[in-house]
Amino acid sequence: MAHRGEAHLQIVTTLIDEIRRQDSVQTIVIEPNKILRGKRGTTHQIDVYWEFLAGAKAHKCAIEAKHWDKPVSRRELSKFRAVLEDLHRQHKGVFVASSGYQKGARKYAERYGIGIYIFPFTIEMTNDDVTFFIPKFERIAPVFDEEWIAHVLMPKLQEGGSLEVNARSPDEQTHLFDELCAAKTVREVLHEHYLAEIREAPAHEICIRFDRPTYVETGNPNAPMLKVNGLDALFSVTSHVETFDRISNDYARGAVEFMLADAFIGQ
Repeated sequence: MAHRGEAHLQIVTTLIDEIRRQDSVQTIVIEPNKILRGKRGTTHQIDVYWEFLAGAKAHKCAIEAKHWDKPVSRRELSKFRAVLEDLHRQHKGVFVASSGYQKGARKYAERYGIGIYIFPFTIEMTNDDVTFFIPKFERIAPVFDEEWIAHVLMPKLQEGGSLEVNARSPDEQTHLFDELCAAKTVREVLHEHYLAEIREAPAHEICIRFDRPTYVETGNPNAPMLKVNGLDALFSVTSHVETFDRISNDYARGAVEFMLADAFIGQ
């Protein structure tokens, strides 16, 4: 099962809290990280699983949540649709993302009946215009603890052995671990250090240094973990504006209301 970080957990937790607070429908089950089995026998982990009654009719909802620094593509929605298909088409699909959606993704979602919503970490509102500020991280590189590598790691490696490290991935695959083995992706760590950025910023070098022992996974069985002192990256913030006919200052509550009104009650 994939590790989840605090930024992703914030989206899931907030949605669940708001769903529990709403009283327009009767919630039967609301559960994070639900494991469902598809018709092919494949198991799928659903970020938020929601069953509720609207009048006398029961509904099932599978919600996928993403905390990214790039708009969601059509390909990602296609993957989600494949999961819904494997679940016998019994679940309404809802996709919630922190970074918006590509134009092709929006058309794809509309075509196949997938509800898509934005859950921004930072917004500014002017009348009906909503500005979303999106961070971008490039050239991400770990700063290795060379002293630890020399005195702890190297003696453990066989003489003449090599070590290849895939720790510069631009996606959310590479994980960092603390001394308690709590895991976060590299991008989630970067986001947590820069969530306060609420303005556009040109690309500039950033340096994060850790105040506790931290390790990066290598994918190499000879040395699965390497100690790192921090992360370097190229950081920028861009913005885009979208217009909503209805939007709530309490965005999580508004998103839940949109789901109910647009995706379920009218059907």
